[in-house]
Amino acid sequence: MRSARLGLCGMVLLLAVAPAMAQKSYGPGVTDTEIKLGNTAPYSGPVSAASTVAKSVAAYFDKINAEGGINGRKINFITVDDGYAPPKTVEATRRLVESDQVLAFVGSVGTPPQLAVRKYLNDRKVPQLFVGSGSSLFHDAQSSPWSLGSSPSYEFEGRLDAKHFAQVLPGARVAVLSQNDDFGREFLRGFKAALPQGLTIVAEQTYETSDPTVDSQILALKGSGATAFALFATQKFAAQAIRRAHEIDWKPKIILPGVIASIGAVLTPAGIENSIGVITATTSKDSNDPRLQQDPGVAAYVEWFRKYNTKVDFRDSQAAQGGYIDAQLMVAILKACGNELTRESVMRHAASLKDIRLPIFIDGIAVNTTSTDYSLFRQLQFQSFNGKSWDLVGRIVSD
Repeated sequence: MRSARLGLCGMVLLLAVAPAMAQKSYGPGVTDTEIKLGNTAPYSGPVSAASTVAKSVAAYFDKINAEGGINGRKINFITVDDGYAPPKTVEATRRLVESDQVLAFVGSVGTPPQLAVRKYLNDRKVPQLFVGSGSSLFHDAQSSPWSLGSSPSYEFEGRLDAKHFAQVLPGARVAVLSQNDDFGREFLRGFKAALPQGLTIVAEQTYETSDPTVDSQILALKGSGATAFALFATQKFAAQAIRRAHEIDWKPKIILPGVIASIGAVLTPAGIENSIGVITATTSKDSNDPRLQQDPGVAAYVEWFRKYNTKVDFRDSQAAQGGYIDAQLMVAILKACGNELTRESVMRHAASLKDIRLPIFIDGIAVNTTSTDYSLFRQLQFQSFNGKSWDLVGRIVSD
């Protein structure tokens, strides 16, 4: 476990509600000088690349603490390695709630691990905020009112992926590789639901996170003659798949989930030359793009990254920006709570975010939540890798 301290960003985020300045009311983990937050992430295991999200949350909280904290309170961020193994997530989560007495969870990573603790946290009314998962179950305000995801819904993104393939490759023959869990299945469900006429899935393969490689699956998919490849995989396996496809001279147009499409964690190990032309969807500006270095949002991100996020590869922009965004939104919520720092107040403000446009977002992208709809994002922007950075493709799209 590690603790990270936090300070306040020079930017003010506006919520739909005014800060509560009433008499002090504290929940677990809160004192006049401290706000204790919890997190679990895969610092080890086959999905360890995703720990970048939690590391970046911690680094942003370091910045906030260095600048004085939130209304004089420093954030004590306790993040625990769960290895992407649900039993470990359950154990760590119970310890953080029952022993460490955290006020809320923020930026915890992984669909299967976080689904394993969703009921436990909802039963105890502990906010499970900005979960690093696009599972639709973290967007369901009715069935799990104390859980709120940070990524666009996987089904939503899968639907837009199918429509985008139809636009750029009309009549394409599509091969699909998906992780055999809720992550892969939700992408595939959305993709199939929106498959336009003329676009055909000619081959499907799955893999387990315990598999050493996906070489045999890629060989089988090449044999289908597919001209497009929907790669609904996590970082390690996506990199393997892109590299292996190149090695066997299979050159389909590849689309990746936005949540894993990192230059550092995926495209570099896959081979930069092998990755040119890969498509993904995003909500944020590309901090690796030399054309954007004077953009105020990118410049602020780079300044923070260089000073505080020293344990993360700068090229791993997708995951790092995910953690950066999660932490900024959490700070906005805590500020809006004022002196009413209870779990109920935190959740009430999390469910009333209104038209928040962070400087790192692509122009036109905004975050909104209501008490009946926890989907942060309803718009995405497609982009294509050019060998150094990402080029935007077309306009912002919605479902």
